[in-house]
Amino acid sequence: MENKCCGDWNFRGSHAAREASTAHLGFYSSKILAQCDFEKTIYPPLGEPALAHDVAENAVVQAVQNGRGNAYAPSIGLPAAKKAVAEYLNRDLPKKLAPEDVFMTVGCKQAIELAVDLLAKPKANVLIPSPGWPWEVARCIYQKLEIRNHTFLPEKNFEIDFESVRKHADKHTFAIFIINPHNPHGNTYSRAHLNDLANLAKELGIMVVSDEVYRWTVFGNNPFVPMATFSDIVPVMTLGSISKGWCLPGWRTGWLALHDLDGVFKCTEVVSAAKEFLGITSKPPTVIQEAIPTILNETPKSFFDTRQSYLRDNAELAYSRLDDIPSLKCDFKPEACTFLWTKLILEKFRDINNDLDFCKMLAREENLVVLPGINQQSHQLPTININA
Repeated sequence: MENKCCGDWNFRGSHAAREASTAHLGFYSSKILAQCDFEKTIYPPLGEPALAHDVAENAVVQAVQNGRGNAYAPSIGLPAAKKAVAEYLNRDLPKKLAPEDVFMTVGCKQAIELAVDLLAKPKANVLIPSPGWPWEVARCIYQKLEIRNHTFLPEKNFEIDFESVRKHADKHTFAIFIINPHNPHGNTYSRAHLNDLANLAKELGIMVVSDEVYRWTVFGNNPFVPMATFSDIVPVMTLGSISKGWCLPGWRTGWLALHDLDGVFKCTEVVSAAKEFLGITSKPPTVIQEAIPTILNETPKSFFDTRQSYLRDNAELAYSRLDDIPSLKCDFKPEACTFLWTKLILEKFRDINNDLDFCKMLAREENLVVLPGINQQSHQLPTININA
């Protein structure tokens, strides 16, 4: 029977985001946290630790004191910030960006939203990595896009399985999303592999959307190569932010860069669509945008070297300790990012059927919170944070 207090009102909460919300990290972490003794819980980092270098902190202080960060910024971003991002990314690119090719966003999360929203159309589908970052999946579900997963080749250091790309792409596919370096695998794609991907995307008539937010966390021997290195072959969207490299997730400032190919983004109205969508959404804080040129240009190399050494040491320690745990297995020692991707040997457990069961029971018995792989579209694979 309907609750009488609800019967006479002409409004109801919309559940448009209900399905999408179940694909998000918070949906599963809240289930796990509910199993813990609140006062004894050992939490994972809910984001990157805030280790802002003095350069970043001082740049924001100066922006506050001189008043240049107090006003609204243009919807597509503060001109000085756009110029700084373009020049920073151009250091590694043969084909240079202009400031107008960069759009400032509320972290990389909004950059993902923008990449999905401005391309969504009826009957469209998109190729998403599995496993991958859950926000891409959540946003695609929200936009009612068909998600088709491309997979990886463990025997080749988790390179993209191009056969899975060919299998799932059709005339309604508009893009392939990649994460490089890949979260959660922790691998970095080689130049040759990215070149092959660019040629495959060109053959299929789709763009490449490359989430490169972890590019500053590479600590292995395989160097990072930007996907936009191959924008003379295929149109590329690059997503990035200061959250991972500079350990400043709470500052919520990122970007989307359009690496065009012969004016394709303009003639297909991608550029105008980006401006339109940003005109009706939130903007990153002006005070942080004002500080971006200083943050990008003056943070010393030693800051990144120290962080990469820290991640390398933690990865080595966690990987070696897993050898002593017969019920857990790690197939790949990460060379980038902040997670160790592990596999449960289920036959060694009782009353545990998947990774979510394991994480909930671990929280209930030990008040220790680890994240289930199901939130990244993979069962039996909990993730261990090496950034704590």
